[in-house]
Amino acid sequence: MFVIMLIANILFSQNVTIQATLLHNTASKVELRSAYDQKAPVYATTDIKGDVVTIKAQIPQTDLYSAVFDGKTQFLMCLAPNDKLEVTIDVANPQRVPAVSGSKSVLFSKQLTDLLYSRQDYLDSLNREVQSNQTQLYFSDFLTRFRPYSQSAQEADADVIAALEKNDTLVKLLEQCGNNGVISKKSMDLFFTESVKNMKLLKNYYATFNNHLETVAPNYDFSNPKIIAGYDGFYKDLSVYNSSVSEHNALITSLLKDYCFMLSDLISQYDSQFYDGKLDAPKAKLNYCNAVANLINKYGFAASQKKNDIEANSMVLKTLSNNIAREVQGYIENIVASYQKQFNEKNAEISATSRNLMLENKSDLSTLMFIDNFAQDKSLQTEIITALHDAYPEHPLVAERYNKINNPQFRTSEGSIAPELEFSDPDGKVRKLSDLRGKVVLIDFWASWCGPCRKENPHVRAMYEKYHDRGFEIFSVSLDNNKNRWKDAIAKDGLVWPNHVSDLKGWGSAAAKLYGVSSIPSTFLVDKDGRIIAKGLRGEQLTAVLEQIFGK
Repeated sequence: MFVIMLIANILFSQNVTIQATLLHNTASKVELRSAYDQKAPVYATTDIKGDVVTIKAQIPQTDLYSAVFDGKTQFLMCLAPNDKLEVTIDVANPQRVPAVSGSKSVLFSKQLTDLLYSRQDYLDSLNREVQSNQTQLYFSDFLTRFRPYSQSAQEADADVIAALEKNDTLVKLLEQCGNNGVISKKSMDLFFTESVKNMKLLKNYYATFNNHLETVAPNYDFSNPKIIAGYDGFYKDLSVYNSSVSEHNALITSLLKDYCFMLSDLISQYDSQFYDGKLDAPKAKLNYCNAVANLINKYGFAASQKKNDIEANSMVLKTLSNNIAREVQGYIENIVASYQKQFNEKNAEISATSRNLMLENKSDLSTLMFIDNFAQDKSLQTEIITALHDAYPEHPLVAERYNKINNPQFRTSEGSIAPELEFSDPDGKVRKLSDLRGKVVLIDFWASWCGPCRKENPHVRAMYEKYHDRGFEIFSVSLDNNKNRWKDAIAKDGLVWPNHVSDLKGWGSAAAKLYGVSSIPSTFLVDKDGRIIAKGLRGEQLTAVLEQIFGK
């Protein structure tokens, strides 16, 4: 038996020659192996002594093979007996093939690989353009500076409002404890305690605003921006904002700067004298209280009268700054979107060319190396695997893929072309799903004996009545086995659309088996191109998806 197998191996194995020019090579040995079968023999082992290596081997059949460099780097290829392949391999990046001749399969691999890499190369070039686009850079830099500045300004304004609230407390306290702005002896203890507390808070709140004005704002000067043509609206909005900020800050400063400076003196006086007992004497305490009252009379009432104006200005500035930030963000997004559009157009072109190239070589085992790049294109996968199965029915990788595409879950996955349904309606007329191409179609598996189905039918009918004139159809597939009950349920539930079909085999329904339906109701939503876009939609979920497609 061993001798027979050896003779058969010699008789049926055929020579293949690979002459490889190596780039960036550090390997000392290359082996030719099966690309997927770990139990297969090593077909050739060759020492590498220069930049060119010749591999000669006997292979049993057309299949996927791998040139393995030092047991690590792999170069995948489809080889056929008697191939005389000349190829340049970049050992540092074996996915890219600089040059090839002598093999239609490897040439196809190179062409498709180059296409797929060209997508990334184009994206990289666009990214570089985006990152160097001067308008994008200007507005990104502006936004990077403007956002923290406006946030700091809003926080400072909030503290100004808090300071004015403490001022209002002082004004009310003076009105409560004073007589014509003069503090009486009987009210001085209350005024003394409460005024000091609120004076300190007022001063501290204003200090935050003043810190913003003196240390933050100078680092963010937007008064003399770089002018870029075509953005007049932005510069107008920014000018209004800058003017409003200047007026707003000037008003706050005029009301509170000197006021808080003098408050600081009184607070310092309090801190230096209170703990020494110098303010314990009634006369000293009364004099201190009236010094505070004089300051409130001089500044507090004026500040209180402008509080509402300052609050209103703060809200206006917040709105203006938020609008400017959104406006600039929009400019940046539009610039990026213009590059995204270029990429989308190029990507669509590359995808179409790649798809066509795959179809032109659909019977070539090399397509197995690339088919996962088209995972969302179910129809392409189905066509290629079917063609491969016709050519290589015993190939293990092809058989595995073939079984997968013939699984109902694959056939009806989102993105797949809905499998054809061709069955008779209650009157014996054959109705086909494909006849509804160009419409959005709900394939609805149901039965007269199914309670949840019957309960859902009024909603399905309502959706049909609402969207039928906009291009919505229903293709109802019944799992009934009694024709009369089926017809009665259609009439009773008012299912007025014409596309009702059944083979009256109940759970033995060929349609149910084709679509992998194991429970009902079960639905599949198909777009105008016949592609499944959603599954299992019922009730409000169905309504929401149809509203997205057709509008409310």
